[in-house]
Amino acid sequence: MKPSANTLPETLQVWLSGRFKTLGKKGSFQIQPLAGDGSPRPFYRVVLGDTSYVLLTDAAWTLSQDYPPHQAYLEKLGLPVPKFLAWDQKLGVLLMEDLGDTLLQEKILQAPAEKLSWLEKATQLVAELHGRSFPVPKELPVATRHFDAAKYSQELGFTYEHLIQGYFKLPAASLDEQREVGRFCSWIGGFGPETFSHRDYHTRNLLVHGGQLRLIDFQDARMGPIEYDLASLFYDPYVPVDARDRERLIQVYQQTLKPYALSNQITWADLPERLHAVGLQRMVKAAGSFASFFTRYGKTTHLRYITPALQTALDLHKSLGSKAPKLPIAQWLEHSKKAAP
Repeated sequence: MKPSANTLPETLQVWLSGRFKTLGKKGSFQIQPLAGDGSPRPFYRVVLGDTSYVLLTDAAWTLSQDYPPHQAYLEKLGLPVPKFLAWDQKLGVLLMEDLGDTLLQEKILQAPAEKLSWLEKATQLVAELHGRSFPVPKELPVATRHFDAAKYSQELGFTYEHLIQGYFKLPAASLDEQREVGRFCSWIGGFGPETFSHRDYHTRNLLVHGGQLRLIDFQDARMGPIEYDLASLFYDPYVPVDARDRERLIQVYQQTLKPYALSNQITWADLPERLHAVGLQRMVKAAGSFASFFTRYGKTTHLRYITPALQTALDLHKSLGSKAPKLPIAQWLEHSKKAAP
């Protein structure tokens, strides 16, 4: 797509000109819309001379309001996040460092032989995120919200709304299913200790830049158990991980976390079952998110990931035995195969 200087509203072009002047950058700039993922927020690449930047626009400043404080905190901890150069909450605009377009998912798909090596790096990074951020300062936005029973239940309710009813056209959750969801979410909602949970830690939220992983899309972080981010990565529908590699990655995580105080707060013997439980919730939730991109925004890009997410959910459901919620996941899986684009 050829860059254009007229893509943005004039008010944002004026704002950009002012910010570049403040940064000591001169000359005209060009704008190129970037393809979004699941977010409704528009992103743009801004090219000025031989340097490019990424511009995020969020007029209501509701989906992005926690991005700057979280970025400042993680950068202070020495974690590899993009640099934020300027933002204006009244205009709903944020200018940041351009880290390119190479998703970890794409890197792995292009070089499958390097898959485990890259996943080990991603595992080390999330261990550093958890270890360095523990305990989380109370003044951060992340500290005000938690992965508790209510949040887990809300996420599964979202799946019923957008996947089960919206995409599959099946009935709403029965009373028995609602009770099972409540029971299961009450159990996993008690997992701890809590630390900084990225909330969406997978291979499409990690960029490869300069040969290194860079962490993005952490504005919606919340307090949660380590298992949530681990499940997001280890049961990633975008890049499936087999059981043998998953065992290796758990060892990498434990070893990387060992120097940090958080490690002593974890009952490591319980990790496998807890990871299966949170992974089940996460995969059902992910399937709902993939469907919602279609039901809410008309995007078909993520529909192909519903089946692998539900297949993993079914496998985890079986592994949990009586502790698993009695939900018709096998039935959902069959519907997803029939509806697959």
